[in-house]
Amino acid sequence: MIIPTLNEEEHLEQALESVRDSDAGTECLVVDGGSEDRTCEVAERWPSVKLLRAGAAGRAAQMNLGARAATGEVLLFLHADCRLPRDALALLQRTCADRRVVGGSFCLGFLERHWVLQLCNWGSRINHPLTTYGDQAQFIRRDVFLEIGGFQEWPLMEDLEIQFRLRSCGRLKKIRRPIRCSDRRFRRRGPVAHQLFNTWLVCLYLLGVSPTQLAKWYRPDVHSG
Repeated sequence: MIIPTLNEEEHLEQALESVRDSDAGTECLVVDGGSEDRTCEVAERWPSVKLLRAGAAGRAAQMNLGARAATGEVLLFLHADCRLPRDALALLQRTCADRRVVGGSFCLGFLERHWVLQLCNWGSRINHPLTTYGDQAQFIRRDVFLEIGGFQEWPLMEDLEIQFRLRSCGRLKKIRRPIRCSDRRFRRRGPVAHQLFNTWLVCLYLLGVSPTQLAKWYRPDVHSG
């Protein structure tokens, strides 16, 4: 289990609780990108959690660092604002018993009833790169992950890009059990505007616009100047 963090003190505790409730013996690594809040203190309160400190923020680089330090056969990448269902790791073990499966993800389970979020929930059940993203708890066999070089250390779209490479290595499986994910990303612009904006960014990426430029539009407060 690899959880990249940056100023996630509000959410990390619940994410770690969901990991414990799913399987208390799971190896869990929190890879922090330089949090300025109490994120690292939260992680350090858990004796079962190994805290790694990355040189700088960058989710892809943080996940790659965690993958290199992990010892398990399967890497599960969990966003700090997501919660695993209680049977998540049992389902993961059952899925990966098929050696043809090189990776996959769970489905989304936004609890809010807005129709856009419910549409995202439904769409996440489709096993396709364009309906599968990092907030769905992607999992990848460690040997395959290392063989293909891990995530591209981009500021955006690394979760989409790796799927195209993985599909040439074997089968990707969609586990039809939803994880609970925060709707915080949708609050700033509103659900409709945010989803349209995300769709626009993905289309631009597929047309060849660089992830660096896309990240400047996605997070202008971070990339200004």
